[in-house]
Amino acid sequence: MILILISPRNAGLPFAEWLGEEAGRLLAVTAHGTDPGPGFRDVRTVPDYFDDASVHEAARLLCAEHDVTRVLALAEVDVERAARLREELGLPGQRPASAHAYRDKVRMKELAAAGGLRVPAFAPVTSLADVEAFMAVHPGPAVVKPRGGSGSTGVSVVGTPWDVPGDVAAGIASGGMEVEEYVAGRFCHVDALHVGGEPVVSVPSVYTDGGCLSHWTDSGNGSWTLPSDDPLYDRLVAETWRLVGALPAAPSLFVHAEFFVTDADEIVLCEVAGRVGGTPIPAMLEAVLGLDPRRLWARIECGLPVDLDTVRDHARRAPLVANFGLPPRNGRITRVPLEPPAGTRDFTVLAEAGEDWGGARYRARKSGDFVATWLVTAPTAGELLALVAKTEAEAEAAFGWDLVPGEAS
Repeated sequence: MILILISPRNAGLPFAEWLGEEAGRLLAVTAHGTDPGPGFRDVRTVPDYFDDASVHEAARLLCAEHDVTRVLALAEVDVERAARLREELGLPGQRPASAHAYRDKVRMKELAAAGGLRVPAFAPVTSLADVEAFMAVHPGPAVVKPRGGSGSTGVSVVGTPWDVPGDVAAGIASGGMEVEEYVAGRFCHVDALHVGGEPVVSVPSVYTDGGCLSHWTDSGNGSWTLPSDDPLYDRLVAETWRLVGALPAAPSLFVHAEFFVTDADEIVLCEVAGRVGGTPIPAMLEAVLGLDPRRLWARIECGLPVDLDTVRDHARRAPLVANFGLPPRNGRITRVPLEPPAGTRDFTVLAEAGEDWGGARYRARKSGDFVATWLVTAPTAGELLALVAKTEAEAEAAFGWDLVPGEAS
């Protein structure tokens, strides 16, 4: 039987369809009030899905009652949980040392630097005094962020230690934070699949201006695939596989690696995750690979057959593709688009009229929180980016917002 850890963000994914041979033999741990979907034999829920202890206990109870042969996790929060369960049960897949290196941004950079990759100057911090000491040695803007975070949550770019926001300072005091030098340049990502110790496919892409921090200014963001003849293409691929080699090995990996390319043309690691990238990257990768990357990864992780040659061939022939999404504003939605902008694929409205994104919800938003996402394709990079700009303007104009008065949005 296959045990699947299903975070609320992954509720509704068609696991039974993706793992068709195992339908009726699926188990799940998820949050109270979350429907894991059809095809599950047994489901345990927990009141707080971000409480490691309760999720782990629910999973252990399922494992005690059923013959579990694989553990599947798609969300960042579940990567280390799944690895610990595999270790306890002696099951195939990524183990704790590897999972921790792909989550802990300090450990990740230590290993990457030892493997010859260029990384920003960095340090773990437990107090504002630690931030001050770091910035005394590394003056200029610095980035303070959680060591195990995702989606740009809890990230702050500061000019001085005294610019650290109160909520970030509270996170520093509770431990689990790091500081690193701010690196300017093009922001890129590489999504790559590694099976049985061998590279299968890698997709280098460039984020639109602002990248994962665009939502701070209520600007849309996305990314677009590089053409294979771009001078940066092979360099990003090579750096990704060098990074995978520097971190503890796992039988198979789907990685989402992020790099800066500086004005001096130097590639600098931002971070890497041992999972499929978040929304809307899966839709973009599906256009490149020919199937949903989460389905691809789920089948590989669960030991089910996949035609990897077809995946490679589809990636070689795929057109250039861009994903894009609009973030929420600080207020209530009054109008949503009724038609997709011309030239888009998979245009998806992820909100509804009357939905309130104001106040605390707005302040807690992540880079992957969108009210609409879509894809565009084109034969050249210039045409692709022009189409992104055109469809962004049309989608933005189709939304209406009743903004929170007196607060910047």
